Amino acid sequence: MRMIRFPAVLTRVLVAIAVGLAGIAPAGAQQASGTVVLYTSVPQELATEFGRAFMRKHPQIKLEILRSGSTEIEKRIFAEMETGGIRADLLWLADAPIFITLRERGQLQPYRSPEAHFVPADFRDPGFHFIAGRLINMIIAVNTTLIPVRAAPKSWTDLPRYGKTAAMPNPLFSGSVFVTIATFVQKYGWAWFERARRENMQVLRGNTEVARGLAAREFGVGMTLDFIVYGLIQDGAPLAIIWPEEGAVSVPSPVAITKSSRNPEAARRFVDYVLSVEGQRFLASQGVVPVRADVDPPKGQPRASEIKSLPIPFEWAARNAAEIRSKFEQIMMR
Repeated sequence: MRMIRFPAVLTRVLVAIAVGLAGIAPAGAQQASGTVVLYTSVPQELATEFGRAFMRKHPQIKLEILRSGSTEIEKRIFAEMETGGIRADLLWLADAPIFITLRERGQLQPYRSPEAHFVPADFRDPGFHFIAGRLINMIIAVNTTLIPVRAAPKSWTDLPRYGKTAAMPNPLFSGSVFVTIATFVQKYGWAWFERARRENMQVLRGNTEVARGLAAREFGVGMTLDFIVYGLIQDGAPLAIIWPEEGAVSVPSPVAITKSSRNPEAARRFVDYVLSVEGQRFLASQGVVPVRADVDPPKGQPRASEIKSLPIPFEWAARNAAEIRSKFEQIMMR
């Protein structure tokens, strides 16, 4: 088999537990054991802590996490498809269109979790090939020591005028940003990006880099994800979340089981846990908006049903992914 080199940014994390950790598996899950491999774009610290919580619940299962940006993981997935099949049992990414592509290519196996009926139909594939495990929202964030909230942009159309004091993440790295770019193209056309370029709006690597840049006073305002900013605010950063007047870009972050999974029973237990009240409460404790209506959102944050959001062209984005990324690079990265 031909050896493939993957980007150095792709980091491998083995979340291991001692045999003595306590946990009670749900009924019917006793046969699930062994190792299960997850490819994810969930931030590394959150993914690691979530993995530990899952394994406390299922001590007979060892979860191995391979984490990077959605785009880097997609490259790995397509390379593995050419050399014997996807090596992960599970995928949990922010780039929903990639799941449509993988479903159409027969790379995902359907699974209707007993927890799935608690998730709104808009957040799951009709055939249950994938289902949202969390809702992440692209919002406007502001450093209030540099720009008072009253002077901050209230809409996406206003953001580019802040020029080099404004920052956005890169869709060539982040799946949630790719979804946002596709949404903006459908709503505003490429003119939004041409204006942002003329105004010298800065493009950073990912959502975390934008949020941290804001907290460090490197920028006054930026486009990034709500839960990352929420976490920094809890740590004392002088940031504020602004929900754009037109609507946030609310991205259902799907979890799915691969067709090539070597341990589908253990993979199903992971999906069950992600969608369970316990799993959703854990995510909410980390600032993430739950996909279940019966789980409270993070303190001060809206429920999923209360968020005004822009329509996302998932199918169009899936069909035109390469062209969208290429056009963005031509405009914003030249």
